[in-house]
Amino acid sequence: MKIPIDFIEKNFSAADFLANCDEAFRLYGQGKVEMLPREQNLDSFGKFTLKMPASVAGYSGYKFIEEMPSDSKGKLGQRTAVIKLELKNGVVIEFDAEYITNMRTGAAGVLGLKYFAPQIKTITILGTGKISKGLALCAVELGITTINIYSRNVENREKFKAELSHLPVNIITHDSVASAVYGACAILTAVPTPEAILFLKDLEPNVFISVLGGDSRTTQLDKEIMMNAVVVPDNEEQCKKSGEFKKALADGYYQDINFAKIDGQIANIGDASLDKLKLTNGLRVAYFTGLAVQDIYAAKMVYEKYIK
Repeated sequence: MKIPIDFIEKNFSAADFLANCDEAFRLYGQGKVEMLPREQNLDSFGKFTLKMPASVAGYSGYKFIEEMPSDSKGKLGQRTAVIKLELKNGVVIEFDAEYITNMRTGAAGVLGLKYFAPQIKTITILGTGKISKGLALCAVELGITTINIYSRNVENREKFKAELSHLPVNIITHDSVASAVYGACAILTAVPTPEAILFLKDLEPNVFISVLGGDSRTTQLDKEIMMNAVVVPDNEEQCKKSGEFKKALADGYYQDINFAKIDGQIANIGDASLDKLKLTNGLRVAYFTGLAVQDIYAAKMVYEKYIK
């Protein structure tokens, strides 16, 4: 069985994905989730593949992504993504994963804001792609009233603003990262760039940052941010394969990253969802590589509504 993508887009709001992702994070924090290691590969032709398996709440399955290289700096190539959800009776349900991925990723970044900077009403979003749109939609559900937005292309900035003009939020476009983050208390970044675009020198001392990363080919934060922030990973082992952390490992300063800890153990986003981790000031980074449980739990939500 394959569930049509238009059913997903028409029947599930940003609020639905926020609530679903929040619950998935809580289950993850409670140890009620099984996630096998991700299978990631980048071949000599630049084709990237990623398989993400998980089991939760009586369902199991995986997401599979295949992506071709792009000739354009700061852009990912053509991508296909599918989720396969296996029921207890062995039946497999297939989903086009694009919309689910965009919305569950946007929800995760905004939940970082909810957990660590809930009082903030003005944010900056770096990037104007589909994940950034998911961020904006979810941020409005959280009560955000102003969004500063930046991407390199002025047409993309204006298109992004126009597409979200129906929302009860003030969107301000900027022509540089420095302008967009000036005075910002919260930054949500989703830019597939091979070189860092956020620098410590441009940031306020108490800024919170949600990074939507997880790709070995991309890096959004500079070394100084990585060295000075309190970092909350969604999953430390997955982070080690992401651009910023790979660089830290290669250059020998990974052990100097100030990961948030509870009782001497590195904390994660599951701990934050359970209110076990309090970070209210200073430079804070929530780093989201993307958890397979987010995809499987979102697919569960869609399937259970579909069969009704």
